Parts: sequence; C-alpha cells; structure tokens
Amino acid sequence: MFGLVTMLITIISALGTLITACALRRYVKKWTGKRIQPESYPRVAVIAPQRREINPQNIDALLRQDYPGPWEVVFVTTREDASWRQLQQYAETFERVRVVPAEDVVQLAQQHGRHRGQKNHNLVTALSAIPEETEVYAFIDADACPMHDWLRKLITPLTTNDPKLGAVTSARIYSPGSGLASYTQAVWVLGTALFLVGPWRYVWGGGFAIPKAVFKTAKVKRHWDGTEGFIANDDLNLTDALRRHGYEVRFVPDCLLLRRPPATREDWRAVLRFTNRQLLHVWWVRKDLWLVGLWTQGIKTLAVLCSLLVALWQPIGLLALIAPLMDIVSGWIAASALESAAPQATEIRQALRKVIFLAPLAAGLGTINLLTALVSRTMRWGGVEYSKRAVVGRTNNN
Repeated sequence: MFGLVTMLITIISALGTLITACALRRYVKKWTGKRIQPESYPRVAVIAPQRREINPQNIDALLRQDYPGPWEVVFVTTREDASWRQLQQYAETFERVRVVPAEDVVQLAQQHGRHRGQKNHNLVTALSAIPEETEVYAFIDADACPMHDWLRKLITPLTTNDPKLGAVTSARIYSPGSGLASYTQAVWVLGTALFLVGPWRYVWGGGFAIPKAVFKTAKVKRHWDGTEGFIANDDLNLTDALRRHGYEVRFVPDCLLLRRPPATREDWRAVLRFTNRQLLHVWWVRKDLWLVGLWTQGIKTLAVLCSLLVALWQPIGLLALIAPLMDIVSGWIAASALESAAPQATEIRQALRKVIFLAPLAAGLGTINLLTALVSRTMRWGGVEYSKRAVVGRTNNN
C-alpha cells in the first residue's frame, strides 16, 4: 500500500508540472502582441546595471536595437568596478549612452547605516538620472544578450494603454557550456519560464519594462531602496508591489534573452549557489510560489526516492519512474513553446534543444534548494552577503 501511495504522489505532482507547461504553450499560441500595430512608441530609458568585466557582445546587441521611438541606454555601476572605464568608452562613442556611478552598498551600510541590495541600489541610482520626459523604464541584465527587436517587442504591449497592465517581462534562455553542472543550470533556467504565466506569474528582473506612471503609483522605489520588502531582491519585490496595487504582469514570449556561459567551466558549487539564491529569494518574499515549487519539485523527488526504495518489496513502486518521464515531456513542451515564439533565433533554438531531456536533474536540484532555503539565514550575491533586511558584508563568491 505504501508503494502505491508514494507512486500516486509522484505522478500527481509531475502532472502539475505538465499542466503548467501546457498552460505556457497555450499562452504562447494565443499571444496577441505580434498583432499590435502602434502608431507611435513611447520614450524609453533602458537601464543596464553592470558588474565586473563587460561582455562586448551583449553591449553591442543592446545598442543595435531597432526601436522606432526615442530611447537611451543608462549603464550603472560603481566607480571601483572593472566595467566602469569600459563603459565610459561607450558613452564617448554613442550619443544615446550614459554611465551613472553608484555607491558601494557595503560602504553605504557600514558608514551610513543604509542597507540596500547592490542591484536595487544601482537601479534606484540610475532612475534618479533619467530625464523627466521618459515614459517607460526598461531593464536588462549585464549577462543577457537581446535580439535586435527585443526592445520593440517588449514595449509594444504597453502601447495599448491597458490600465491594468503594470509590467511586461522577458524570459531568459541559458546556452549551456561544457559539463553536466552547466547543463543542469540551463534546464533550471528553462523551468523558471513556467512561472511567468498563471496565477503565480512574476516579473523577471533580467529583462522587463514598466511605465513610469505605474512605477510611481505602485511605489516600486520604496520596495527597492530598503524602505519596504527585502533589500536583496529586485524582481519579486517589484512583483509584490504591482500585486498590492492591482496591476497585472504580462509575459512577452517573442522577446527572449540569451545568456551565454562564462569563459571558465562552471562547477556544481557555483550552480548550487546560483540556484539556491533564487529559491531563498522566493522563500523570503513569495512563500506561495515556494509552496508551488515544493509540490512540483520537492515532494515529487522525495516520493520518487521513497517509491524506488519501497519497490524492493513492493514492485508497484517502480511506476514512480513515470514521473521523471513526465518531467521530460513537460520540458519538451515548454522548450517547443518558447522555440515557436522566436523562430528566427537559431542560437536560442539550439540552447533549448540541448536541455529538454534533463528536467529530472532540475527537479533534484530544486529539492535541495527548497529545503536549504528553510534554514539559510544569509545569501551571497554579486560579492556581497545579505540577510533578509541587512547588508552583512563582502564575500569573495558571486
């Protein structure tokens, strides 16, 4: 009987992931953004926080956007960062580029008692330097490489003037490097796209846009500058602010962003640190989303292990292996849906096809991170260690 129960739990849990993947596929098929034909486009400021050595390929792709309306790019980093001098060269070359210096949050906390996440602080600093006539804020991470029409497709839904629409978001696709750790991280990133639709949808902080009027009404700045929310998070704090004020978040599936692997080989320690940080964010800010992850990943993985153990004397437990197969099917559905949204993006299609059969690995990784989030008290991000509401200090790890 116990084998039957654990087997049923695994299949029901995997069915939840499958339903979510099908919901993503339906959403992409019904996406109406491609049919919107705006008469004009708003003035946009693209805010791009940078850290360490820049990736010229990403910067060049951003500056080559074919956005029809007026726009500018505001890079922001600290003066001590390796990217500062490199970005100054872009500002001297391109009229639409500006570089804004931000304070180091460790010094800010130690000397003035003001606790902010470095990325949040960078974003708030950049916003203070943007012209008043700007109508929309767009944001993109340093490790994201946009397609030439990313900005235009991202902004297009905002031209409908839908009063309920608070923000539009991209998704990232990770092109894995060498090694199983890198591939596991890539399938993990693919899985996060499932949470961009449905009742648990959120704004991914690596590529999104929000009208300035909504930004002010929802008091997003207060959620970023440490006044409210948790200081070391940007996207979930933003999502929470929008939800509190009744705004909707909309995923734009045809403006995907590609993230390429680093020059050095990724090891499991780096992958665990990256993925654990994400789920710790979720545990701190969105416990409802954490519970969804617990059901679709944690309980399923534990039940599969129990079923296989019970199968030693109750062979029916072997049927729990159906769950990993269902996860693979879910990964294939999600990947094919995103691939259909960007048919011209060859590199994105190739990246998606590489990882669709590794979904069970992401489930196991998710289980580890879901459980460790319960006991973690600090998080390391961008060389800084944070607690929920304070800057702890500097660390050598990302």
